[in-house]
Amino acid sequence: METTNVAAMATQLSVQNSAQQQMVATLKLTNDQIAAQGQAVMKLLDAVPMPQGNLGNVINVKV
Repeated sequence: METTNVAAMATQLSVQNSAQQQMVATLKLTNDQIAAQGQAVMKLLDAVPMPQGNLGNVINVKV
């Protein structure tokens, strides 16, 4: 192998490694965001008042 080929390969591997690290970081942020949204939904469901009385058809949204 020539020196230029080795240098080109090293550069390509470095770029691939950087891209992979960026994808992993993005995936971690996405998972954190999904978890935060899930917690927010659970808080919203907990904030829904329980039905009181027997006025018509009542749907209980709590799970």
